Amino acid sequence: MSQLNSLKFSDVLAIGPLVGLPSTTWVGNDIADHLTKMNIKVVKFNNFNCDIDADYIIVVKQIPNYAWLADKVKRNIKVLYAPVDIFHSYYKFRQYKYRLKMFAGFLVHNKAVENLLRNTSKAPCFFIEHYLKYQLSERNVSVKNRELLWIGHLEYIPSLLNFLKTADIPLNVRALSDLNNLSSFENKLSKQLSKLDIKYTLVSETTDIVYIAGICIEQWTAEKQETLMKSCVAAFDTKMDSFAHNLKPPTKAQQFIYNKIPLACSEHSYSFKYFENLGLKLVNLNELDILTSDEYCKLVSDFCEKEKWRVSIDNVSKSYIDACLNSSLPNITFFCYYRIMDLICGPIAFLLKISGKMTLFLKFGSPKKCDF
Repeated sequence: MSQLNSLKFSDVLAIGPLVGLPSTTWVGNDIADHLTKMNIKVVKFNNFNCDIDADYIIVVKQIPNYAWLADKVKRNIKVLYAPVDIFHSYYKFRQYKYRLKMFAGFLVHNKAVENLLRNTSKAPCFFIEHYLKYQLSERNVSVKNRELLWIGHLEYIPSLLNFLKTADIPLNVRALSDLNNLSSFENKLSKQLSKLDIKYTLVSETTDIVYIAGICIEQWTAEKQETLMKSCVAAFDTKMDSFAHNLKPPTKAQQFIYNKIPLACSEHSYSFKYFENLGLKLVNLNELDILTSDEYCKLVSDFCEKEKWRVSIDNVSKSYIDACLNSSLPNITFFCYYRIMDLICGPIAFLLKISGKMTLFLKFGSPKKCDF
């Protein structure tokens, strides 16, 4: 019997805005649908202009304006925020600092994000897993098909190419990405590769296969991902040691490990720290010989058998309800002050971003301590 069948929650929960992004679908829409099946009253909304009639609202990724939040608090509606990976720069976080004080709780997928929020707001933080959206029924690893799998958005391509230019990999690498967005991302990608001393070149073999800087990248589809996850001998994940990448959820790593696929990643990756805290030390990117060993494969398999319950959709959905029930309305004493500071933070964060000069930080203090 589902854990949610006996869950006592008679209030109405709204979840959104559901704008069709992979994150809002995964974190928002899928959970909303599952809660509805479990007889929880759930209202979906697509934008912040909708008239929302609910006791609790979970906002996914996109952040509403101050007036919207203030209106909900005044009406005693508890609004919780799931930022996912919206804080792609420190400027973005600083821009919303005082707006973040208006939430009744936070659903976080990364402990580093939790630390930022705890230093900003008194609202409770609740660690929420990504449920295992892509589950394999079986694995068919063939001796003749010894391939390593890499899956990532275009923003991770520079980290992949930077790794591959120095790594000595004896196996064939299959890399999947969102090539359908390449035209709009190409200029940024070229600049990022230039900083890594990698010349950007693009050769299209087909509409679904391109060579970027000489490395074959294939268009991601759920079907191709499933096929390669079933057949790959192992997988690896690459991320830069940067503010944005260090705040990412361990989604891809969970997808591999909880399907019993051996995984390697860099030690500074949050995925490495996430699994280490659960008792599984992932293989480092410079230990690919261990990655394909029988011992490591068994270690991952045993871990999956023991811990996979964490990412069941029942368990994850229940954690949303638990977060709502344990959230708390913010103190309205400083609302006027927060409003003024919210108006100031936006322009200052923008100026810091376009200036690109650390000298501006000196006026307000270091990035970790500055208080606009």
